Amino acid sequence: MYHIKNDKRCIKSAARTREALRGLLAEKPLSEITVTDIQKRAGIGRSTFYRLFDNTDDVLLYLIEEEFRDMVKSYREMEWIEFTRHLIGSIISESKVIINVSSSGKMHVISRALRNDITQEAEAGRYIFDSLSRYMIAIFIGGCISLVTAWDENGREETLDELAKMMRKALDYNAITEILTRQAQ
Repeated sequence: MYHIKNDKRCIKSAARTREALRGLLAEKPLSEITVTDIQKRAGIGRSTFYRLFDNTDDVLLYLIEEEFRDMVKSYREMEWIEFTRHLIGSIISESKVIINVSSSGKMHVISRALRNDITQEAEAGRYIFDSLSRYMIAIFIGGCISLVTAWDENGREETLDELAKMMRKALDYNAITEILTRQAQ
């Protein structure tokens, strides 16, 4: 977990660390990025790094939470199909980072970051938020991330609106049943 105190120096060092990881992710796989790489790129000392973060996964979690926090805050003002479109668009805009993270086997960190953001917003809004809600959010986020990953692997041909419609159909239980029980011709 990251440990960023609410003072200017900590916030500035954390932001530099986050941006250092973003730059490194554009250059090489996450699995090859070390704490030393991040702290050197950020221009911070090793002790400063460990005061803020426990490991590279913590920096990744912080990066993703910060990226999606503002977008997630707007979800209560949107219809779910529009929010789905918005989330998929945000994932696409970060697709280089997400695909790098995916190929490094660390998708759970991205899912966790998005779940944290959505959960915090839902709880702040005084909605009934039970374990079923948490599972539904996990399924929704996992589906959106998987959809963008498949879209990238298949040549990025579909539009954002087409992807949002696919996601909506994929979450429709009747449609899933229909698809999974179709007879081969």
